[in-house]
Amino acid sequence: MNGSILLILLLTVCVAALLWRLHLERTVHARARTRDERVVGVLTSVLRANRMVQRIDDERELLREACQICVDAGYAILAAVYQRDGDLARRAASAGPAAEVLANVPDPLDLRDAEIQRSYTARVLRDGVSAVSNNYVLDAQAGRWRAEAVAQGIRAIAWIPVRRAGEVECVLMLCAREADFFDAELMTMLEELGADLSFAMDIVDARRARELNFREIEAGRERFRRLFQAAPIPMAIVALKDRRIVEADQALCQRYGKSEGEILGTSTASHAYGVLPEDRDLFYRVLATNGRVRDLRLRLQGANGEVTPVILCAEPIEHLGESCCLITSLELQPMNLDEPQ
Repeated sequence: MNGSILLILLLTVCVAALLWRLHLERTVHARARTRDERVVGVLTSVLRANRMVQRIDDERELLREACQICVDAGYAILAAVYQRDGDLARRAASAGPAAEVLANVPDPLDLRDAEIQRSYTARVLRDGVSAVSNNYVLDAQAGRWRAEAVAQGIRAIAWIPVRRAGEVECVLMLCAREADFFDAELMTMLEELGADLSFAMDIVDARRARELNFREIEAGRERFRRLFQAAPIPMAIVALKDRRIVEADQALCQRYGKSEGEILGTSTASHAYGVLPEDRDLFYRVLATNGRVRDLRLRLQGANGEVTPVILCAEPIEHLGESCCLITSLELQPMNLDEPQ
């Protein structure tokens, strides 16, 4: 009888041990599966962030997309970005139930307020170091809004700095329903995501600067074109490489009775009118020697064949990526000139 009882107890212990081992294995496998899913989620987020950098030119859209990426990945139920604005931190973007969880959190946050200065958000903005609260329910450093966040099911929060031109510009805040969610490995990956967002912010600024420079260049070209065409004296822009006329103002066209289309793209030596050939050679010798021409008196043959004296000046310029010279001419009263002076 005693032997039977011992046998039953032994079998019971063995079965219990087996069940406990199976439970542990399932737990380990479940945790491993959860970890793998989180890793895949983060990597997917990084890939989406890289694609986002290539197509988004507006910082607000960039931040909204970043928050949505984090929530879609499944490792945060809520994502929000606080962006520095002087002494304030404004909620620039969010995804998930931000309206409920953050309903009573001030927006903007006044970074001069002593209580706000002690908050995780303000500290990350100030110090540029990621922060994590893996047991937000018992976190003594959490602000007065902890109870509301906990009531909404928040159990862990991570704060990731986002830089702009090397300075902390934003904080990406991620909220999870599971305590101890943000382990070291996950935080490393999230910091890489923060670095990608920092890079994206710099890319947005670089694109904006290029666009501004382009508009300024175009505006400058338009101002130059108007001044050039409105000039009362004949002017031309000539490419130094092949002496090709790339621009001609209205006064020059009127002098020879030609349209822009008949003059542009032609060489200075291809017309029967203009500076006499021997004087043209002198002009280019002076230009090559001095780098510019000042008040050089030459002879000009008009469209009617009449030869008159002219004063030529030339300044080297860059025009549409080419080395050119801007030539201005002032026609003098006809004189008996046999040779240039």
